Amino acid sequence: MSTFLISRCKSDSKYLVWSFNTEKQEFFRSVSISKDAEYNPTLKFAPIGGYVLEWGPGMDAVNGKNYPYKLFEFDPTSSDPLNGKAIQQGVWSSKKFWGYRAHYSDNPKEQNELPLISMGNFMLFFIGGKGRGTYMLYNFDPNSANPNTTDPIPSTYTPQGGFPTIQQGHELVCMNNYVIDRHGDGTNVRIWSFDPQNTVPLSIPEVWSGKWNGIDSRHQLVSVGDKILTWIPGESVYKLWSFNPHSEVPFEELAIGKLPDEIKNSDSLVAIQSKTQIEAEGDIQPATMDYMRSKIKHVVYYMLESRSFDNVCGWLYEKNQAALNYIGSDKPFEGASSQNFNMDGEKKAFQSKFHDGQLSNQWDLSDQKQDPFHDNSDGLQQMFYNGYPGYPGKAKPDMGGFVQNNSSDDVMLSLTPEQLPILNGLAENFAISDEWFCSVPGGTDINRAFAHTGSAMNRLDTWEGGNIYQNWNQYPHRPSLWKVLWNNGIKDWKIYNAIEWTNHPFTYHLYLEGQVPSIDANSKNYLDSVDNFVTQAKSGSLPSFSFLEPVWIAPVGTSSYHPGASMVPAEVTLNTIYEAIKSGPHWEDTLFVITFSKNGGIYDHVVPPYAAKPWPNDWADGFEFDLMGPRVPTIMVSPWIKKNTVFRSGGPKPYDSTSFAATLLQWYGIPKTRWGLGDRMDQAPTFEGIFQENEARNDAPTLQPPYDKGFPQK
Repeated sequence: MSTFLISRCKSDSKYLVWSFNTEKQEFFRSVSISKDAEYNPTLKFAPIGGYVLEWGPGMDAVNGKNYPYKLFEFDPTSSDPLNGKAIQQGVWSSKKFWGYRAHYSDNPKEQNELPLISMGNFMLFFIGGKGRGTYMLYNFDPNSANPNTTDPIPSTYTPQGGFPTIQQGHELVCMNNYVIDRHGDGTNVRIWSFDPQNTVPLSIPEVWSGKWNGIDSRHQLVSVGDKILTWIPGESVYKLWSFNPHSEVPFEELAIGKLPDEIKNSDSLVAIQSKTQIEAEGDIQPATMDYMRSKIKHVVYYMLESRSFDNVCGWLYEKNQAALNYIGSDKPFEGASSQNFNMDGEKKAFQSKFHDGQLSNQWDLSDQKQDPFHDNSDGLQQMFYNGYPGYPGKAKPDMGGFVQNNSSDDVMLSLTPEQLPILNGLAENFAISDEWFCSVPGGTDINRAFAHTGSAMNRLDTWEGGNIYQNWNQYPHRPSLWKVLWNNGIKDWKIYNAIEWTNHPFTYHLYLEGQVPSIDANSKNYLDSVDNFVTQAKSGSLPSFSFLEPVWIAPVGTSSYHPGASMVPAEVTLNTIYEAIKSGPHWEDTLFVITFSKNGGIYDHVVPPYAAKPWPNDWADGFEFDLMGPRVPTIMVSPWIKKNTVFRSGGPKPYDSTSFAATLLQWYGIPKTRWGLGDRMDQAPTFEGIFQENEARNDAPTLQPPYDKGFPQK
């Protein structure tokens, strides 16, 4: 990732490009561009997604004003990087922003300039009046698959409204998931959480307010990645500041220096970050993100359902831990134990193996007589058997309430590698994490929301049916990782579903539909079936990123491992997917990730940690989304992974489902400041350290699925 600064003067069509790197002795380095490179000084521009959007001042038209716009890619290697080829271009009418109104403030010339502020994956229209701060949040859709056909900010994402306290004289600067609101004498600052699903996108209350010592109204601010540069036009001194919205002092001075003379008299600086490119030269070391980028060209992500780590992988290394390859820490494998228990009334219900861990044609491979309870309230009761102070007192979970909450000791049952040989066989032959937690105590929808969007979207329930499910895509939501990919020009992905859930592809409908108009208009290009995935894997025609849905719940044939049916079809389907990838031409450069959305109310003995709130103002029924749920198995399959690997984050934050999206986005090289997926996602540890082999292994195993009464051994 590289950061560039564009310096301009209002009176001059010339512009300069600077590379900005705080790891170098000289922060500013001039980038060579053509001496003939010019840019109209009346134009404004801002980075948005992986592009640059420019717009001009209002031009008189029959029905108000027109504003020319152009969307382009910034290429720092170009001789004229601000005059890139148009992705989209056209003219906006003033009616797009003012509608039937003539003004929002007492400034008679307010329509001469179009006040737009980039919010990463959105664009904010803001006019500060003396008694009203008018805003509209516009969606961003580059539609790079169809150049020069659509408006890149096609419609409002949230309706027009008025900020209660952000009015005339306020300057707004976006910093990823936050907005700095500077006002008054220039030292008064508030920090707001930017939440695009809120009707008021600068979420109330503010995260912080106070004085920013060291600047005043003369200073200009520009965000440069995760830092802030301040300077006074005409003076040579600059300061570089860190930004931590959760600190008592959010702005700390990191450096002070002298601006290059060519910048000193600039009227404005704009920072643009480019995607990280694969290192083409040098010695790329294993277990690094560059190594992952160089070896892995396809990522396949298969999220299953409702099984805890202890329940399906807890006995994986019961007999032999001597040969394990640990990553992150070398503490012993944290598996199941017959000594673990919950109280069942006055007696202890111990963790045990379903049918002594054996397969047979005499019984079904189905350990739970009913689907265990797993709403958020259930999850908290399962994790806090002792009650007070419990979650409200931020106590440490005791993991003692699973049996009591479910009124059944079935939740203490577990399955062995002999009973689930595909899941455990892949774990044994490649890698499994025994420190990977579901993101929140609760159900499918909110845990999958964490995996795809970085939060539960401030909900604690599931909404898998009825009007709320059918109409879900009609309301604004926090962006998904697919919107982030699309907004950064990445179109090489698909969502594969095994069945539709109440007439909709589940993942697309809940976590993407309604966010990107040009995807919705051509959704068939990005949706496919799991059967076609198998065909495409074998033929080598998979996209760079594939997300797979299972068959969710059914009396027979469920492939999700969900309680209530035999797990033989799930094992068969998993093996079919694995064999398709293994037999295809891209086995060597594919990573296959298998995980579960949640533990589904089934016992796990390891205590989940407290975690970062995804958005500062998230709160629902007393829960702040700051506690992970129980462990789930996460298995990584690749010939670049050593056999018998057990991986942990190695840091203070363990893995949860946000770790997958964080790793994927970094693998694609998208700067974190362009994600806009909340604090949990920003802080998630990544797993590129699993790729340790110097040469691709050629010993991929062939595994044999299990059998039971309904699917007997032949």
